[in-house]
Amino acid sequence: MITGTVREEGSDSLIAAATLEISHSGSQAHAPVISGTNGEFVFRDLQTGEYVITAKKDGFNSASVPVTVDRTTIEVTISLRRAVAAGVHSGGPISAHQLQVPKKARAAYEKGRRLLEDENNPTDAIPAFEKAVKEFPGYYEAYTELGIANNRLGKVLEAEASLKEAVELSTGNYLQPLYFLADLYNGQGKYEEAEPLARQAITLDNSAWNGFYELARSLLGLKRVTEAETIAMRARDLAPQTPPVYLVLANVHTLQQNYPAAIQDLDAYLKLKSDGATSDAVRRNLDRLEKQVHLLPSANPVSTPSPAAPQL
Repeated sequence: MITGTVREEGSDSLIAAATLEISHSGSQAHAPVISGTNGEFVFRDLQTGEYVITAKKDGFNSASVPVTVDRTTIEVTISLRRAVAAGVHSGGPISAHQLQVPKKARAAYEKGRRLLEDENNPTDAIPAFEKAVKEFPGYYEAYTELGIANNRLGKVLEAEASLKEAVELSTGNYLQPLYFLADLYNGQGKYEEAEPLARQAITLDNSAWNGFYELARSLLGLKRVTEAETIAMRARDLAPQTPPVYLVLANVHTLQQNYPAAIQDLDAYLKLKSDGATSDAVRRNLDRLEKQVHLLPSANPVSTPSPAAPQL
């Protein structure tokens, strides 16, 4: 198995929705995969040998790295350099939609992305994205970024409106707004609204972990615990180095009163992410569960505690 992350050269920002292709002796060795919202990807069930992974993303120059696969899990990082000319498409054939984007709209979009991703400046990025959609009302990529920028500023209603517009304009065929809107709804406890968005994302790309992760969150919120466990395990298998999937599994296993499994989930999370406020909360919950299991010989205490950690 090969796990990896796509980042932008220079800023080290994570790059979502990049296309990853892998070849062996000049032939395709696995179906292409799409990097998740944290820039992560995985290729599974590979034979030992020498491979080449190529990453492509609209607006960036493509990059390739050689990888030697043995009997262990290989971790790689691929860096993409932003294309010099705004609007250069480096990820394969240019779609009819992309060809329709006027130069002014594309320039405003690229300015907004630089402000949002490179400079972490959502306040100034918002006017750029607003200009982009004004120049080209069908610009669902710009609406997606506008939603992300508003969400970072805590403007939830504005973020929701922009992401919904992106989903509608793309007729549900653009992955990013599906992920982000599902995440927004899950965070608000609107699990019934999040579930169909996550399922649509999985329909579009069942090789990315994001859709399974958001679906597991919504199913957990709807108390469909058995199904949530199956889906969360799929997210974990696709992205074993992604800490949040272990929190969902910990919540599932706690509700099932499978406390040893929940302890393993929380321990796995802390091995991947040991610092931060969430990690401190996870550590406290881990200590509590370990004490509870130690004090109660029965694996199934009468009372069911609250979930081991807040959903993320």
